[in-house]
Amino acid sequence: MICITINKHMALSLNKPKLDNLTNEIWKSAERLRGKFKAYEYQAVILPIIVIRRLECVLLSWREVRRIEILSKHPKLTEKEVTKRVKDIELNPKQSPFSNKTTWTLRKVYEEDHTLLEENFRAYINGFSKNVDDIIEHFNYRATIGTMVKNNRLAPILNQYKDMELGPGRLSGLEMGYIYEELLRLFSQQSGEEDHLWTFLADTQSETIRKLAEDYGTDARDEVFRALKDELKRSPLWLIIRHGLKVRGVVFRLFYPKPRSEQSEAGRFYDRNRITFRPHFYFGDKHEKVDLVLFLNGLPIAALELKHEAGSQGWNVHNAVEQFAQRDHAQRIFQLPFLYIAADTSDVMVATDPRRVQNFRWFNTGLSNQPINEGEYPVEFLYREVLSKERLLEALSFFLIHVPKRDATVEQPEHPAFSLFPRYHQSRMVRKVADAALEHLASTGNIGRKFLINHSAGSGKTLSICWLADRLHSLYKPGTNEKLVDMVVILTDRKSLDKNIRDDIEKFAHLKDVVGLAKSSGDLARFLKQRTSIIVTTQQKFAWILEQIEHDPELKTRRVAFLIDEAHRSQEGQLGAAIRLPFRNSDEPDAEDAKGEGDDEEEIARIIREHDNNQLFVAFTATPAPATVTLFGAAFDTYTEAEAIEEGYIVDVASSILSYRTLYNLHCPLAMPDKEFPKATLAKALRNVAFQDDELIQYKAEVMLRIFDEQVKPLIGGRAKAMIVATSRLAGLRYFQILKEKLRERGAGYKALYAFSDFTHPETNEAISEHAINELDAGELIEDRFEREDYRLMIVANKFQTGFDQPLLAGMFLDKAVVDRNAVQTVSRLNRCHDGKDTVVVVDFTNNAQAIMRAFTKYRKGSPYEPGEPDGLQCETLYREILAADVFTQEDAQELVLLLTSKNDARIQTKVHELRLRFQGSIADHELRRGYVHLLARFVKSFQFLSCFFSYDYFIREFADFADCIGPQLVKAGTVSDMMKMVRATTVVKAAVLDQGEVTLVGSRKSPGGKARKSGGVPLMKVSVQDMISEIREAHEISDDEALYIKEVTEEKIADEGIKSTVIAHHDDGVYLNYVFKERVNRMIQDAYSVRGLDEELGDPKYYEDGAIFDIMAMTVIGHHLPQGAHL
Repeated sequence: MICITINKHMALSLNKPKLDNLTNEIWKSAERLRGKFKAYEYQAVILPIIVIRRLECVLLSWREVRRIEILSKHPKLTEKEVTKRVKDIELNPKQSPFSNKTTWTLRKVYEEDHTLLEENFRAYINGFSKNVDDIIEHFNYRATIGTMVKNNRLAPILNQYKDMELGPGRLSGLEMGYIYEELLRLFSQQSGEEDHLWTFLADTQSETIRKLAEDYGTDARDEVFRALKDELKRSPLWLIIRHGLKVRGVVFRLFYPKPRSEQSEAGRFYDRNRITFRPHFYFGDKHEKVDLVLFLNGLPIAALELKHEAGSQGWNVHNAVEQFAQRDHAQRIFQLPFLYIAADTSDVMVATDPRRVQNFRWFNTGLSNQPINEGEYPVEFLYREVLSKERLLEALSFFLIHVPKRDATVEQPEHPAFSLFPRYHQSRMVRKVADAALEHLASTGNIGRKFLINHSAGSGKTLSICWLADRLHSLYKPGTNEKLVDMVVILTDRKSLDKNIRDDIEKFAHLKDVVGLAKSSGDLARFLKQRTSIIVTTQQKFAWILEQIEHDPELKTRRVAFLIDEAHRSQEGQLGAAIRLPFRNSDEPDAEDAKGEGDDEEEIARIIREHDNNQLFVAFTATPAPATVTLFGAAFDTYTEAEAIEEGYIVDVASSILSYRTLYNLHCPLAMPDKEFPKATLAKALRNVAFQDDELIQYKAEVMLRIFDEQVKPLIGGRAKAMIVATSRLAGLRYFQILKEKLRERGAGYKALYAFSDFTHPETNEAISEHAINELDAGELIEDRFEREDYRLMIVANKFQTGFDQPLLAGMFLDKAVVDRNAVQTVSRLNRCHDGKDTVVVVDFTNNAQAIMRAFTKYRKGSPYEPGEPDGLQCETLYREILAADVFTQEDAQELVLLLTSKNDARIQTKVHELRLRFQGSIADHELRRGYVHLLARFVKSFQFLSCFFSYDYFIREFADFADCIGPQLVKAGTVSDMMKMVRATTVVKAAVLDQGEVTLVGSRKSPGGKARKSGGVPLMKVSVQDMISEIREAHEISDDEALYIKEVTEEKIADEGIKSTVIAHHDDGVYLNYVFKERVNRMIQDAYSVRGLDEELGDPKYYEDGAIFDIMAMTVIGHHLPQGAHL
């Protein structure tokens, strides 16, 4: 115990800076051996000479002490006599711990004739006593001396050490031990990795070594490391590890990945891979250190700087990042590993290139890391999972992507070669989906699964899709040579193939021979015929692909994975029809505003059900709709907008909105016909009348320019751009013309562009082309023109509200109402990061700022919707309700469906007319008629959705076809041309734009009521033109249709047993019911509106504000279940 205590005390008192400097001085001498000795031979040269010099210093010191002692007793002795007496004592083992019988020292050997240098040096070391000779023999130093002489290194080494102060007067035994241990570690660090690699090669590829040795003998090892050194001049180390090392015509595998199939050679040697680590890895002349370095088979693959927040320093992950960035990056340790990890006890950041702080990205499991096991650090996932052998080898064999150097072109700047490594959520998602698909295949024999990936903007979604496509393409059923999928189809909803998908898939250079970018229908047909492994196409072609699968017997047997980009829009548009039960005309154009014909969803349901076992669907969305959640289930993996903002991947675009209110009165001079028109279509058309008014556009354009010049233009170092979202293509055209003229008059020094789909002007019949009015060059895309510094404003009409990435966008002017998911998607065009971008400006002219804020709050932490099991009885309930009205019978359905199959239009329409007359005779009240038509529409919509999940009797399917045909024809509607004639005659008689101030995310100011409308989603309820104009004039009054929905949803929630039981259980807890539970019921009511597609009401302040319609509905539902006489 005393000895240990003393040693600890002495260790604490070591002057480490002094010892480290001396260690470095010795270490430098090893550099003189470079080129003449192998790295693993350095210590065989240096360590023995250090021992010899230390022993020499001890012996010289011991002789001096003895000399003084003898002289003190015999002062008359001559120097020669004293020397002889000292030597006699030295050679007596009982009086001296060791000895050297010669008179040589390192200095004397070096200063004598160099032609006798080797002979004299050997005589010197041969003169040591046996105990020292055993040490020298242990080093096999006599053989090393011959090599030093051969390589002309004996003289330089002797010169280096002949005068080095290693005696006991300079260094204690403990200090010398410290130096020796440090040198051992440094030499081992340099040579040990080579030994590990050579051992691995010998263990796994002895036959390859034998072939190399046939030509190169004992130099075979040198040839391997020489080839590795040469290849490192061209490729990163991890890429060499992945692909193997070519040496003189033979190839060595530097590691074995986890086997993907039974035939894989990796299966034999995977377990031979060896992960080692070195704490306190020292490097450089200054003897600096990295906290931890990990090696694979002797090759460095990861370096870590680890910090602890506690203590006086209180260093954290950011200090670790700064340490990496401030290092001497010429050192190989900052060039060879593929991953650099900075971590403290709660956060992790990683980079593949440690030279800049900006290269490090967050690598956390969520907003806050949590330990996996009790008593562990929050970053347990790092050392338990990320740094495990399996995950490190997975990164090497799969996740790492090498992006080669790109030379500068006219269109693109130069970029150096770099490596891509996935963020935590990306690798987590890929791994989870792949594992679940494999497990499903192993247990069921098919891949029929659906996965919803709820990843926010800024999640790197396109790269995630590419990684997942690569993974699915490469996987095999466990224990077999059977591939998981035969084909992967990436579907994007952006026109002419999504630019992001195209650019990112090109980074996966190793897939270039198996990927087909279907830029045309011909490409797609060819790729399907060739059975191309990975196909990238547009969502509009999804139905056509399924049709090919249906009619091609060979394709029908193949397993296909569909990766669907931005699935939330798909569920409400063309792809929704495709994924639920999809067949459209395969010649349908790929245009944003193309109007598809109705879907034959009964046939599609049959096809999806038939192919479901052979198809894997993975849907990616940042803002899932309730229908998407119902179809796909709960999000299988989530990365929220809150995480993306917190980690700095996107800018927070919804902290505040500058709100303007556009007021207007409309007048139509034509007589009102006795016809009714689609409410949603008419609402949008009339809104467009107001928002296309020249005076309003002139005024708002002036406001926009003022705000842009004062608040947007100075952002991002004076480079900021802005987007103006117009309500229609006509309104966008006027904005473009007006702004172009205003900018010219002002000599503004910047220009505007107008992005839209080509159209014919309704007044002049002139063809309006995006290419022509923007004066684009042949083949030039408008988004590429917008990259130029002189273009700062872009007006958009039904274009670029999703999927448009321009990091310099820092301003948005909304002259089109956007609500719910569409609001989040549109405003999120501003969220892309750029150096110096920390602020954005959003201006709303549609009375809609509060609704936009609510939308962001709703989706910020992931999907607000819980998956619900579809209610298969809903169709039957609605069916019985329709028959109970005693208007139509099953026999009517049977007769009309039979006529429909005959395709005799005259007989069909005669029957429809007969049924219409019966309907009018049976139901006289106008409101009841509309209610019945709505009931038919609900039944059809319910059947079309639920038939994806349930099989119904024929009579239900038959009645659904009947209702789908007869329902829209029971009330004669005015034609679109009639409606547009009335709309075009309508004019703005009075208008104003009022500044409403700033609306913040926390809702510091409530905006006044005002209705924001958008087309689509609402069931086709009818209203006259005069009724519609009156409704717009009196914005706060509800329509009859609104009253119908309020009644329907309220009764639905009153019938909810869960609500009823909660109210009864808490009937005496007024605080809970009036505040907590009321908010929950309010949300349930809003979800019911969302399921019905009533986005207009969801975005209307008169519905969502405190004390407004939704609150009144919630209070009514709760109050219905209170005991008699009870009050909230």
